[in-house]
Amino acid sequence: MKPKVIVLLVILSVAIGYIMSTYMGATESSTFADAENHPDDTYHITGFLVKDKPMEYDPIKDPNYFSFYLKDDDGAIRKVISSDPKQQDFERAEKVNMYGHADGDVFRATKVIPKCPSKYKDEQINKEVQASRS
Repeated sequence: MKPKVIVLLVILSVAIGYIMSTYMGATESSTFADAENHPDDTYHITGFLVKDKPMEYDPIKDPNYFSFYLKDDDGAIRKVISSDPKQQDFERAEKVNMYGHADGDVFRATKVIPKCPSKYKDEQINKEVQASRS
């Protein structure tokens, strides 16, 4: 092999390794404490929506401000502020995945993904009812 090809392959493998390591660290779920210890880093946090605390969203006043409260895996509850609009049926979400960073005692989410298994539970209940009628 020519030396240029070998050097190119080495550079390419290092670049791929760097990209993979960057994305691999972002996929592990963290806690609010981790995010608060390193506020400049982006974290993936999974938690439960705290339904007895208020959600703020007024699309007329500011469609790019949505806030809610989330309880992480360690039981810590923090206010989450997202610049994305509130998603339809967000209140029905049981778990929420999000990416962002800590800003004091608030978590600034850049991406919020609600997980709503109730849709699948309804489908399962309907199947069970139909099966019992047969």
